[in-house]
Amino acid sequence: MAYKPSKFKSIDPITPACKKKMYNSREEAEDMIHYIQENRIVRELNTYQCTTCGLWHLTSKSK
Repeated sequence: MAYKPSKFKSIDPITPACKKKMYNSREEAEDMIHYIQENRIVRELNTYQCTTCGLWHLTSKSK
């Protein structure tokens, strides 16, 4: 007896919990801040660890 696959079901891609750009470590996020400050005129940026995803994000809010 030959194998017959069941009907194809569409699977939705995994969507991240956060919509902000994610960084794996504080150092990686701080490196991005330095890059942005060297290439653009921006207000002060800070890093924070997200309580939702556990990764690091950038914010313009003061600590």
